[in-house]
Amino acid sequence: MASYLDTSYMYMMYPYYSDYSYLFNTSNPLTSLSNISSDNISQIAQQALYTDMENQQLPMQSTNALVMLNSYANNLAETASQLQLTSPDNVFNQMVATSSDPNSISVSAQPGATASTYSVTVNQLAMAQQNNGTSLSSNSVTSLTPGTYSFTAQVGGQQYNISFNVNQGDTNQTVLDNMAQAINSANIGITAIVNNNPYLGTSQLEINANNTGTNNAFTLTDVSGNAVSYTGANTVTVEATNANYTINGVSGTSQTNTVNVDNNNLTMTFNKTVSNATVTVAPDTQSISDSINNFVNDYNEMLTYVNQNQQYISPLVASELTQSYEYQASNLQAIGITQNPDMTLSIDQNTLNNAIQNNFSTVQAAFAGFDGLAVNVGQFAGQIAESPLTDYANETMSLVNNNMGIYDSTGMLDASLIQTMLMPSGQFINSLI
Repeated sequence: MASYLDTSYMYMMYPYYSDYSYLFNTSNPLTSLSNISSDNISQIAQQALYTDMENQQLPMQSTNALVMLNSYANNLAETASQLQLTSPDNVFNQMVATSSDPNSISVSAQPGATASTYSVTVNQLAMAQQNNGTSLSSNSVTSLTPGTYSFTAQVGGQQYNISFNVNQGDTNQTVLDNMAQAINSANIGITAIVNNNPYLGTSQLEINANNTGTNNAFTLTDVSGNAVSYTGANTVTVEATNANYTINGVSGTSQTNTVNVDNNNLTMTFNKTVSNATVTVAPDTQSISDSINNFVNDYNEMLTYVNQNQQYISPLVASELTQSYEYQASNLQAIGITQNPDMTLSIDQNTLNNAIQNNFSTVQAAFAGFDGLAVNVGQFAGQIAESPLTDYANETMSLVNNNMGIYDSTGMLDASLIQTMLMPSGQFINSLI
């Protein structure tokens, strides 16, 4: 019997020999060359199941590691997008408006608003017209003759005809209620209510324009009967007015108390008259700071995970992440973001906040500029998230995966397959004699 195995012959005759050669451990008496035969190869294969258990488990561990890598990459790509100028909701485009007197002027800024300061004076607020009629004894029978009463309401330049009925024995309360209902049913931009005073026992018609400004002023005129004059419905107690204001010395008027400036990117709402209030529009520093902190946190979590699973994940991943920092290292260090010995990132929050307030362009360049950290990292993380898992697997894992075909559906080594692969037509045994 031969005292050694002709490996060159085996590689030539059996192409799969290299994939399964690990089964034959010549230091083990059971698998020594002199003991290999068609009778005990099944026993050898079964023993290999236990001696190679670690190799059997590695593909599953590798898959789990790559699935987690994909999850970390998704999170990082999402937080990075908030720091990229190409993203419609990027934080560098977010602006915040503040008022020196928010009780008098409330403000809000849209993304893309111009950073600026405004001096605002509100001389007059826009008001909606209000009419208050005559106070009538609620339970007294009305002096109006039973019949149909009609009148016109001119609202905002449009004229409308309104009518209602008065019946025998109707009280003033009933007449006012029916008149208010007729006005409201017309849906013409004015609203009527009946105010009752239980202490005096009186009722009074109140009519309000639905909107402020002189364009929404209204008048009521009797056509048939005298319901308007009897109820005093056309008595103006609050005149319709427009807002009158100046912004940076330029006068303006508005039908409402809401004024849009800067191409509708800044909204001011006047609540009270005020002189020389200051409205400031600036980048949303808190949102920028929060987004940078979220990005760095996700960056560190992904890099730490990659470093802890180097046996499963390609070293390219850690290399790409750490190299992305180098492209903007000087700007990042200037705004308080530095690398730790393990290549994760640290933030000096005071330095960062100061940079956002006073060196905004550098902050934006560091993350969203050419070769910006968020741009490069976000693109790379997005590629990982959208690619097959195996694209970022450690190359050494492919050797293990190649051997997984020898396991059957239950996870056991398929001894018959090994026997077929290694000893077709009895040639393997013959080669040992």
